[in-house]
Amino acid sequence: MTVQGWLFDAYVNDTGMTVWIIDADGKRHKTVFPFAPCFYLHVSEQEAVTLREILLRLPYQVTMIKTAKKDLLSNNDVDVYAVHVHNPNLLQKAVRTLSKQFKFYQFYNADIKAVQMFYYTTQLFPLAYGEYTIENGLLKSWNLLERMEAETYNVPPLTVMTLSPSAKLLAPKYQRYLEIEIEVEGRKSVLQQESPRELINQINYYLYKYDPDVILTEYGDATLLPMLQQTASELNMPLYLNRDAGAGFMFSKAITYFSYGQVKQRDGTFALSGRWHLDKENSFIINEGDLDGLYDLARMSQIGVQQQARTSIGSALSSMQISWTYRNNVLVPYKRPIKEAFKSLTTLLKSDRGGLHFMPEIGYHEQVGELDFASMYPTIMRNNNISTETLDCPCCPDSQHLVPEIGFRICEKRRGLVPATLDPIIKKRARYKELRADAPTEEVRKRYDNKQSALKWILVTCFGYLGFKKSRLGRIEAHESVNAFARDTLLRAKEIAEQDGFELIHAIIDCVWLKKQGATHEEYALLAKKIEEGTGIKISVEGIYKWILFPVSKMDEEIPTATRYVGLYDTNEFKVRGIEVRRKDVPKYVQKAQQAMLKVLSGADDVDGVKMLVPEVLEVTKQYINDLKQGNVSPFELVIRRRISKDPFEYENNSVSAIVSQTLAEAGVQLMAGESIQYIITDSTGKKDPMKAKPLALYALDDGYDAEKYSDMVLEAAETLLEPLGYSKENLKEQLGMQTAGEKRKAAKKKRPVQLDLLLR
Repeated sequence: MTVQGWLFDAYVNDTGMTVWIIDADGKRHKTVFPFAPCFYLHVSEQEAVTLREILLRLPYQVTMIKTAKKDLLSNNDVDVYAVHVHNPNLLQKAVRTLSKQFKFYQFYNADIKAVQMFYYTTQLFPLAYGEYTIENGLLKSWNLLERMEAETYNVPPLTVMTLSPSAKLLAPKYQRYLEIEIEVEGRKSVLQQESPRELINQINYYLYKYDPDVILTEYGDATLLPMLQQTASELNMPLYLNRDAGAGFMFSKAITYFSYGQVKQRDGTFALSGRWHLDKENSFIINEGDLDGLYDLARMSQIGVQQQARTSIGSALSSMQISWTYRNNVLVPYKRPIKEAFKSLTTLLKSDRGGLHFMPEIGYHEQVGELDFASMYPTIMRNNNISTETLDCPCCPDSQHLVPEIGFRICEKRRGLVPATLDPIIKKRARYKELRADAPTEEVRKRYDNKQSALKWILVTCFGYLGFKKSRLGRIEAHESVNAFARDTLLRAKEIAEQDGFELIHAIIDCVWLKKQGATHEEYALLAKKIEEGTGIKISVEGIYKWILFPVSKMDEEIPTATRYVGLYDTNEFKVRGIEVRRKDVPKYVQKAQQAMLKVLSGADDVDGVKMLVPEVLEVTKQYINDLKQGNVSPFELVIRRRISKDPFEYENNSVSAIVSQTLAEAGVQLMAGESIQYIITDSTGKKDPMKAKPLALYALDDGYDAEKYSDMVLEAAETLLEPLGYSKENLKEQLGMQTAGEKRKAAKKKRPVQLDLLLR
């Protein structure tokens, strides 16, 4: 029979792939597609005889075929042997076996998952709509009725069941008694854990009755589903989370990793077969683009929806690049990224540089325009054909397309892998923005916004992934070349602006702040057009500020920071970056206080207006501090969230993070480096309460809070806005009558003039 519907799920079995199709009526069809994934091995004819003998001795079926593929760097044909493993579950076992025997020979495509090979070789993708021919349960053929890059498409009618803890304040791992809230088809129920057997029976009842396509959870990966599975196992009861009863659960453990100077933790995964499990708490892309963005990204990356929900954006980009290699018959290196070429010291000094910054003058500025380049880095890669294989290629020794400053040659004969991968993403995101602007309803507008947001993160990631040490298709020289073009672009934008009489106030890599007395929106728009023509990269006017503040650095009061600022557009909308109101590690109460201060400053049309409103800001600050000291603040608005950098008992100091994490560990909560903890400060000095802070999970209302410490935080939020006007934290304390006796004596000593003749006596 031929079914018209969507490819819903695909996973390996012992003979190939299990593929689920959902038709337009919502009926599910389980099919099997015979599939033998393969990797490639480059050996001589003589060694091929040995290879064949080894394969014949393996206890599972493996066959080899000689074929020709293209080498990524040289673009030349290479004779390799395709090793087909007829049981996809044993693919990596075969790779490990042969890598021991042929450790000095080049393997290709050998660490790609079998399910991904299925998508790449068939050019199918998640949620692909088409006509699927099924015979006796076997998927025989298909005819897709839409492109992977389609901007408008439908998704199948999915039944969604939601599981979440009924108590939302704390993560389930901190709760001693767990209640699960379940919702499906608009009906909510609370399942209690008093009787574990009854809990499993209730879960199975809902699964049987509604047979959901999607189980949408909060903390499902970390706690809920592992807990349910363990409970069912201990009671020797079945748990029908999988739609495919013959398949097992796919789960992994939580890991700790180091990224951009921080220790982070990623929850494990708990994926299902035949239905999706999506954990909102363990999915960056769902948080950024909701389910609309997730579906669109899964289609583009050819990664199953469950896996795409949990994998990194870099992995999605890598999948798109590997898919390109399959379509173009190119080999993918196996665990051997291209090494950085030797460079002279002079070349290294020129090339090993980041993006260009022009630091602003500390303080308030008025009538400043902001211009942003659209997708600068990916556009540079596309426009200049920057890719691993296109730099200093052997086919173009006389190329006149050179990287600024560094002088690397860029290929003029073939289009690179990276530009070819990025081009459809750039175009598709631009199209989503157009559709968003023309959307007939808010619901449709939000849907397109979610989709463009998901694609935005691919474009944000592509530059960093180009230089990532584990990227098989990356190269550090390509990364350096993009930076060189970006610096050149920003300098050209600066020159064009200054030729038109604009003054550069600040610049961060792909964004510039300019000022010209009395300049209108039309003049800024005209300037943007000139810069776009001069650089080849689209740039738009983000807005004109009535006033903008570049505060001092928290580390050094003599310098500003590039990414901390707050400004009021002439549309009366704020743009805020990096200050307390935007930081996740700042208590909600302090954020509310700074938000109230900004509301006062929203009445200022220029810098003089800001100065006039300072007394009102001080009054707001005083009111928030008074409420703290009078005990009128809910402790739950004072919760601080921090990420621990070590396992609890590895700390050598007596910091708040150490105390809180150790307290939780002693209470039976398992923590690992990179996890976040939540606590309320009760005595920051440790004089009255040696614990200094209480974990939120163990906090009692009579524990109170450290009003002085939180008042200090409110003062720091006020200082961020007022220090450029002469109000340091000490000055603010003095103005608000908050100085202690000791602080007053110190201040008096600083002000008292020292008479030289008294010292001489």
